[in-house]
Amino acid sequence: MTAPPTDPAPAVVPAALRPRERLRSVTTAGEGDDVEQRRRRLRWLAQLRWWAITGAMVGLLLCVTLGWTFVSIPAVVAGLAVLVLVNGVLVWRTRGGLHVGRNDLLLHATADLLTLTWLLAWAGGPQNPLSVAYAFHVVVGALLNGRRGALFAAAASLVGVAVLWWLEALGRLPMPPLLEPPVSLWALSLAMLLFGLAYLSLEIATRQARERQRTAEKQEEAARALQLLLEMLTALKVGVDVQDRDGFTILQNDGNLANEPAARDAIGRAQARLDEQPVVTGQSARTIERFSVPARIDDAGAQSARERVVELIALRPTHPRVAHAFLTVDRTETLLVEQRHLLLERLATIGRAMQGVAHELNTPLTTMQTLAKDLRSVFADAQLPDAERRDVLESLDLIVEETRRCRALTQSLLATANDGSRSRGRQPALEVARRALRVVGSDRTAVQLDEDSLARAGDVDADRVLQIVLNLVQNALAATAACREDGQGPRVVVDAVVKAGEPLRLRVTDRGPGLSDLVRGRLFEPFVTTKAEGTGLGLYTSQQLARELGGALVVEYVAGGGTRMVLSLSPG
Repeated sequence: MTAPPTDPAPAVVPAALRPRERLRSVTTAGEGDDVEQRRRRLRWLAQLRWWAITGAMVGLLLCVTLGWTFVSIPAVVAGLAVLVLVNGVLVWRTRGGLHVGRNDLLLHATADLLTLTWLLAWAGGPQNPLSVAYAFHVVVGALLNGRRGALFAAAASLVGVAVLWWLEALGRLPMPPLLEPPVSLWALSLAMLLFGLAYLSLEIATRQARERQRTAEKQEEAARALQLLLEMLTALKVGVDVQDRDGFTILQNDGNLANEPAARDAIGRAQARLDEQPVVTGQSARTIERFSVPARIDDAGAQSARERVVELIALRPTHPRVAHAFLTVDRTETLLVEQRHLLLERLATIGRAMQGVAHELNTPLTTMQTLAKDLRSVFADAQLPDAERRDVLESLDLIVEETRRCRALTQSLLATANDGSRSRGRQPALEVARRALRVVGSDRTAVQLDEDSLARAGDVDADRVLQIVLNLVQNALAATAACREDGQGPRVVVDAVVKAGEPLRLRVTDRGPGLSDLVRGRLFEPFVTTKAEGTGLGLYTSQQLARELGGALVVEYVAGGGTRMVLSLSPG
């Protein structure tokens, strides 16, 4: 005999991960699977019937051989012929692709029980030991149609036995009652009982093993789907932390922040707010908290991650095992985008204002430059001591040069508004650094130029590099104001690092108190400043100029304190 077929374990895939085409066919797929399952079970029943009919034919041969007169062979043959016809129809229906409904299993079970009752009525009645076959029909009904089939087969078997006893009691059995069954019939019944019990036990064990395998496959597939979901949430920067009624974590992914001090505080507040909400049967509760995760500093002192803004979504699910579920969503990028939009709006406003100011400054700057040139012509011929004339002429030259630079800056602002271009005049890096010191007005005791390294640096963009160095030197002098009279040498050192095949590095190093991790993480953001009178645009502007030059402006750590700003420029 062959075992009743079992359905393969369906793939357990969360609905959110299924293709749309699969989602559209979910409602119709379940019905089609049930029909195919019933069709396979009916095929198994047809095969089982052929074995039963074969066994009945062997019994008829024994009946003829042993001379059992209590059996009506023509009636038994007629019953078997009807069963063969019914089974042929069943085979045709299952192979012909016809629709198989839920009642088909019950109808064929009824046909089998009617046939068994007919055969027993023509073979000695209910006292025939072969009446134990009713029990097998109950088990087969359970294997074919579950609890419903077992209950139906049991009820139908009781009706069949009751009819046989009723006919015997009324003396209406077509054959005399079998009051003393022969030993050979008992032996045949015992063999059938043992064979049936062995087969059914093997079938039940096989079904249980297959069911365990299907359950294990479902659990494994569900675990893979859950792992995929957790990995996707981690990639989306969403942390998951689910806790049971005892406060233990039962589900967590790598993106959870439950161990962060700020997260624990937020979780405590969220739990308190959830406990204040009334419990409504069948409805979950939720609340939202927001907290910040500070920047990370590794063992080498480098900042590995900036401060993050995280939103905590606390849930009180309706699941009996789950007390709370916490989702942490990283909102940093969203907030940064919003801040960038606000920043661009502010910068656009400032840019328009600066263009207006630049336009208005052009005229007085031109006047100042013209007057300074006139004064230089006058003092060049004036009767003054040589030292005084030289100092005055140098000061006037500086005024002329700086007013020229101011005019160049204002004109570049106006030009940038039109085509984004700037003048690209070049000067030696040493001369640019000297000009920066003259503009700042600092002496060599405060700022030291490493002229040897700067001389090897070659030519650089005159205006933009000057503006960057000027901003850096001014910031360095402001940071070292407390070191003005400590007598320990220059407060600021400007030098260059020149290596073949590497970018030129102009460095401005001070010996001030240094920068905190928080300030260092936001150093180049606009409107961020540590000076009471600062605008927060100096380093931001310097970084933008460095990028225009194809370089970069970074901050480096200095052993023993202080700050070093490094401008990297590509050769040429």
